[in-house]
Amino acid sequence: MSQRPSTHVPAVRVETEKTLGITQRSAAINFAWTGDIRKRYTDFLVNEIRKDGTVLHLRDFEEDVVPSQSENKPDNKPKVLPISEEDRKAVVDLLGESVAQKLIELDESVQAKKPLAPNERSVAFDSVTDRSKRGTIHQEIRRIFRSRFETVADANGIITATASKWALNSRASRQNSGGRRENNNRHRDQAREFAEAGGEYLHFTLYKENKDTMDAVNTIARLLKIKASNFGFAGTKDRRAGTVQRISVYRQKASNLIWLNTRIPNVKVGDFSYSKEPLQLGQHGGNEFVITLKNCQPLSGDNCSLIQRMKMIQQAVECGLAYLKHHGYINYYGLQRFGTYTIGTHMLGMKILKGDYEGFIDDVLHVDEDLLKEVLSTQPQTYGTGKDQQNSRDDHNRARGITAWKTTKKADKALEFLPKRFSSEIAIIRHLGKNPKDFTGAVLSITRGMRMMYVHAYQSYVWNFVATRRWSKYGAKVIEGDLVLVTGSRRRDRADDDEFNPYDDNDDDNIYAQAHALTAADVASGKYTIFDVVLPTPGYDVSYPRNEIGEYYVEFMGRPENGSLSPFDMRRKQREFSLSGNYRPLIGRLIGNPQYAVRAYRDDTEQMYPTDLDYALHKKHAERLAKNAADTVNKPAPKPTIDPAVRSWAHFAQNPATYDSAMDASSRRRKAEGEPSTIEAPATNETWVQTTIDGNAKRVKIARHHQQIGNQTESGTPAAEVPTTDLVMHVDKPEGDATQESSSIDKDAPLTDNTQNASPSQIIRDGPFPMIPLSEGAVPKTGIRGVSDNYYAETGKVPYFGLPQQLKISCHSGSTNIQNSTTEAADNQAGDAIADSSTSEVTAHGADKMDWYGTNLPKVPNPSTSTTDDQAKGDNLALVNVGDTEVINGVYVPKLRDASDNPLSSVDAGIEEGIIDPLADKIAVILKFQLKASNYATIVLRELMGTTVEELSH
Repeated sequence: MSQRPSTHVPAVRVETEKTLGITQRSAAINFAWTGDIRKRYTDFLVNEIRKDGTVLHLRDFEEDVVPSQSENKPDNKPKVLPISEEDRKAVVDLLGESVAQKLIELDESVQAKKPLAPNERSVAFDSVTDRSKRGTIHQEIRRIFRSRFETVADANGIITATASKWALNSRASRQNSGGRRENNNRHRDQAREFAEAGGEYLHFTLYKENKDTMDAVNTIARLLKIKASNFGFAGTKDRRAGTVQRISVYRQKASNLIWLNTRIPNVKVGDFSYSKEPLQLGQHGGNEFVITLKNCQPLSGDNCSLIQRMKMIQQAVECGLAYLKHHGYINYYGLQRFGTYTIGTHMLGMKILKGDYEGFIDDVLHVDEDLLKEVLSTQPQTYGTGKDQQNSRDDHNRARGITAWKTTKKADKALEFLPKRFSSEIAIIRHLGKNPKDFTGAVLSITRGMRMMYVHAYQSYVWNFVATRRWSKYGAKVIEGDLVLVTGSRRRDRADDDEFNPYDDNDDDNIYAQAHALTAADVASGKYTIFDVVLPTPGYDVSYPRNEIGEYYVEFMGRPENGSLSPFDMRRKQREFSLSGNYRPLIGRLIGNPQYAVRAYRDDTEQMYPTDLDYALHKKHAERLAKNAADTVNKPAPKPTIDPAVRSWAHFAQNPATYDSAMDASSRRRKAEGEPSTIEAPATNETWVQTTIDGNAKRVKIARHHQQIGNQTESGTPAAEVPTTDLVMHVDKPEGDATQESSSIDKDAPLTDNTQNASPSQIIRDGPFPMIPLSEGAVPKTGIRGVSDNYYAETGKVPYFGLPQQLKISCHSGSTNIQNSTTEAADNQAGDAIADSSTSEVTAHGADKMDWYGTNLPKVPNPSTSTTDDQAKGDNLALVNVGDTEVINGVYVPKLRDASDNPLSSVDAGIEEGIIDPLADKIAVILKFQLKASNYATIVLRELMGTTVEELSH
């Protein structure tokens, strides 16, 4: 079957509703606005409501790595289960502390399958002369230790407990009675383990997107390698939505499910607890919906401004919600009840009830002609993007598989194409491949839940048309012959229900209740209102209205297009197809007070309201930020580093006479020898210093370096890990200078710079470039060779020359990376200013204000308070406030308004024009309301929006 056109478009939705009997509205007025439903899956959020009225949320979940193959292998190591404290006390009371302890230790060794010598396999008890007490000891030892010991009493009343052979020998235990005893013991041990945890049923919260409940459960069951029947739930949830519900599973540990959070796309599980009972259909109080309608328009607002249209829609929403609160809505079955294919599930159900199984199979295996042409075409096929791409590809593969079956009748070839999610098609083809003419068997090969979904859909189809007939003729007036429920009528146990359907949509209300037809006196009494009136779904165990509406059941179901069926003949040879029927209220009502918000927006892909997954990710991110912040506070600050050129300058400033003497000696030697000095290694960089402050260009070279400062490796090694070469001065050994006085630095200090690194906090701004303060006496006051030395001696500060020009500094939230940006050698130059900590990359140069160096000076990074890695990456998802609005995981949480009982008093309220995006050109309405489990949110939306343009045109 081909997919039905998407019903989020109003025109398509109206036509589809008309074919399913959904044509009336309870309101006499027309609220007259429209919008698109489910532009994206997470525009439709559903949270289960518990019996106590609390709304279920998944606010956190654990993540674990997928177990490795070694972890998935069964653990062959014997498991030792100690006896309970109560049993231990009983053994001590019977045998005494010493003997009891020996027996317990032996039992643990037996369970652990430890090798035991023959004399170590028994424990002898003290003599017991009382025969009844001996009998008690025999029974208790057998019970407490689960028959792992055989007890024998001698003539003196001494009882000896000996480990049984099956308990000692694992191989023998497997062979004994076909392994039944071992399995029974394992079953008992497992039962005790789960009993101590709280029960044999693990309950958990399931969050899912774009999957129906059974699809998610089947996927989890397949990965856990258990049956889907082990799971229980209170009701199914929509596929095209983000939903949260409670699930139970039999005898599973939470750790077995946690790893699924990293395995199944769009599915998260959490909030585990153990219970003695499973969840069953109907065990919840309803559902809470948060629905975003996009591209909203008032019917008569084409020429109005955005603000005016928003006010018109707000007024319509206020009026509509006020009406629904007090008057309710026609309780139709929604579109999702009838499937998403061109041949609805109700038509398949009709074929089953008619007994036309071959026609049913033909409809299930139907392929749309247009899709068939695409499959048979040799042209390349396009599948769209994202989830639509996957769905389109699955539909094409389904068409290929069915076409292969119809043309070749080879099931294996067809099954190669069919995706697993088409379970009904797979079951039918597999069965017919073995039994080509067994159509009844092919129908029964489909899962029972799917079969019941088809026949229940037919019941819903009939109910919709009857409800339309009832409302169109009589409206909210109660008439003679209407049915109302009899209070206190008994309901059968769900376990005895042949019509139980896990695929059903929670329609558990009023099942098996009894109904009473109103008399003229009942109507005249005024005791009953339209909210009390119910209509039956066709079945053999229901009453029909005793008026014209009851006759309409016979007329409508008897039409050939509706199966030529009779509402009074609903029993079939196949027991499960014999429908008992139930009662459904004609008018549905909201639970509690609904809320809404009207927003302007730009893009249809925008998420208007955060999902539970958004909240959970937000919580995890906040916890990660808090942890990183705590680690940052407790972590010692890294030792700051300084450029080797600065260390060279500090060394030169503290030993000027040594440098002068070395250069004079070198000059004299070169003149005497008449040849250039020998260079031990190619010079790639040189260090010069200014010797005057009068503006001339006199400088002196203080060092030539063997090697440039190490570059960052191509692989991205951080600068902190790149070794730098000490700056070795290639000069002759200096002669002593008699005029030089002692200072804080040894005058015989080597010319290799090994001085301690200066802290960045010592670098200060003072004048046109940063300066470094020196300790008192560091610059000698005698033997000075330049006017600048007098200045340095007086101030106690020397210039900071920064990093070599070929290096570029990158600052990321407090961390510094050094990268080589050029291979040219350059003078070390001082920075004009300390770079601001917020600078992402320091590439600009400071001005050389006094033109001392003839070029701009590179800025240097300023140490700043470090931030977390996540903040540095710019993905901080922490909660922030935008006015009164929170942001969760990048999604603004809209401020919702309670619907007013007096809509006219709320006109224009809630539309804050000052915060509207000036580029926004679309309107969205966000609705939040609660319904009973069997009611449909899409029907509420239909009533709320009123008659659309498409309906007016018909």
